[in-house]
Amino acid sequence: MNRKIRVLLVDDHQIIRDGLSNMMLEAGDIEVCGCAADAATALEMAGKTNPDVVITDLSMPGRSGIDLIRKMAEKFPAIRVLVLSMYVSEDYIFNALKAGAKGYLPKQDTTKTELLKAVRTVAGGDEYFSDTAAQVISKLYSHNVRSAGNPESAARKANLTSRETEILRLYTEGLSNLEIADRLNISIRTVETHKNNIMQKYNFKSTVEMVKFAIRNKLGEA
Repeated sequence: MNRKIRVLLVDDHQIIRDGLSNMMLEAGDIEVCGCAADAATALEMAGKTNPDVVITDLSMPGRSGIDLIRKMAEKFPAIRVLVLSMYVSEDYIFNALKAGAKGYLPKQDTTKTELLKAVRTVAGGDEYFSDTAAQVISKLYSHNVRSAGNPESAARKANLTSRETEILRLYTEGLSNLEIADRLNISIRTVETHKNNIMQKYNFKSTVEMVKFAIRNKLGEA
């Protein structure tokens, strides 16, 4: 029997912690090893309970969630931090990633299914970002790279179809699956199929990895 994923929940609202605990319990392959209402308690509990994943809010009394992520990365580098926050602005997402977060989900539109998928993905060693967070990251990264004007000198090559190239370009502009589908007058399922094909050709592990590499190497250009 495989070991369950151990999760530490950090949020200053009891009702949120209780709700998340119930979700984890119902999943079957995940167990909650602790709950904390602030960063200081979370750091102390992390050392005692050895979680695989920490799910944390960013706004808490005392030390902020960003500080918690940074301290987690310093003291417990093997622990993966997943942010679940109501804030989806560039500043919050960028600072969370810079501090060492491996995933980012908005509280307001994250479903139980996506949350559990994110936990499993992050616990498995990959990153996970919601469509909303991925759009923000894409736009921010695109601006930074193009401003620097320094693409990688030797880009990996793959045979992308004209449609895949078009869809990849729209991803680098920060569009969501729904927006791309509307723009090209195709179904979301078709968009996702093309995206999966692109990711398989380059062996990308996440949408963010795909977009970052595409922007650096101008893969979405015709």
